[in-house]
Amino acid sequence: MSQQNELSLLTFRALCDRCHRESERFFAQQEHDPRFCYELFRRAFVHGNELAWDCLYHRYQKLVLSWVTRHALYASLGEEANYFMNRAFEKMWQGIPADNFAKFPDLKSLLRYLQMCTHAVMVDFARWKEQAHLWDRAAQTDNGDDEFDPFATIMDPNTRPEREVARQEMQAILWQRLNDLCNSEKEHLVVHGYFVLDLKPRQIYEMHGEHFADVREVSRTKDNFLARVRRNDEFREFLENA
Repeated sequence: MSQQNELSLLTFRALCDRCHRESERFFAQQEHDPRFCYELFRRAFVHGNELAWDCLYHRYQKLVLSWVTRHALYASLGEEANYFMNRAFEKMWQGIPADNFAKFPDLKSLLRYLQMCTHAVMVDFARWKEQAHLWDRAAQTDNGDDEFDPFATIMDPNTRPEREVARQEMQAILWQRLNDLCNSEKEHLVVHGYFVLDLKPRQIYEMHGEHFADVREVSRTKDNFLARVRRNDEFREFLENA
């Protein structure tokens, strides 16, 4: 019987307990077996097992909170760490459809994606906060003229939501197209960091230094990918019709 079949026969409780023990060994820098936690992720995403997801949520809360509190943006955001922790888990849950789970071959890749989600929700919150600040300033500059309302101009209820939805949908389609064109995990990390998280090469290297020799390799990976994409006729046609 294969190792995967053996894991699939374990009860949920046995699997959750073993994941807990192996995680404790990992955080203590001892030898550990990541297969049990990975099997929980598989049951959660492939089979939609809410108990498995709940176990993982409680297992990795402290890890995500540590990413949040160490993040360079955290001190300036004015929100509790638990808020970003919960948003990160939500983003991960929404970001991995069952048929895409195979793209994450091991526990390390899944936790790396969770860390990316943590960074992304904090960057999104910072952008939202900055935009809200601009809206407040625009509203405060209203000189009392009934014909001039800069806040209403920015937040036009008849057009803004539709444009925002369309923009988000197009971004999701574009990301999927780019993701499909990646030929390696390095390219996936660079493309996701560059296009989705809006990171610079040095920031990508700081997050994933174990995959790259230096910052220059991150830049080369990005440049080579973009050069290949520019030569892709189907992708060029997609952009022309978008």
